[in-house]
Order: sequence, then C-alpha cells, then structure tokens
Amino acid sequence: MNLLDPFGRTKARRQKEYESLRASLVEAGITSPAEAEAIQVSARKRGRWSILVALVATIVLSVVFPESRIIIIPLGALFCFWVNKVTSNGHKYIQRYIEEELRREVDDNSEE
Repeated sequence: MNLLDPFGRTKARRQKEYESLRASLVEAGITSPAEAEAIQVSARKRGRWSILVALVATIVLSVVFPESRIIIIPLGALFCFWVNKVTSNGHKYIQRYIEEELRREVDDNSEE
C-alpha cells in the first residue's frame, strides 16, 4: 500500500493516460523506437517553446499591467508548471511505450 495513494486512484489515472497515449501512437502508426523517440524530442521542444512564450508573455503583461502582477505572475508560473508536468508525463509514457511495445516487437522479430 502506497501512503501517498492509498486507494490506487492516481495509479489508475496514470494507467488510463498511458493507455490513451498508447492508442494514439498505435493509431498514428508508430512502429519503431526511432519514430517514438522523434516524437519525444519534438514534444520536448514544443514544451520548451511553450514555457518560453509563457514567460515572455508573463513578463510583458506584468510590465504593461503592473497593478495586476499579483494575478499574472502566479498564473504564468502555474501554466509553466503545468506544461512541464504534461511534457514530463508524456516523455515517461512514450518511453514506457518504447520499452513495453516496440522493443518487445523488435526482440520477437529477432528471435524468429
């Protein structure tokens, strides 16, 4: 029993997220580890660009509307945290897909 997740709700939610991503990757026809790794790289780049744009927008909005800084800065930080977390989870799920599905297929084909 995990003290941080005593009823397994978080684990079940993460499993559903992985299964959804896995279905999307299968539907998209991702059949090799190289293709999946390319998706990881592009997702990481998009995440970094999103965070950069959010930081710039937060700074600009804070300068333009100084009286609203108390709202703008936390919202910008929250958005950056969210993008980072989603990108990180996506990276883990794609890595899991590579290890569980694609590497197993490569190993099965090499045994034949």
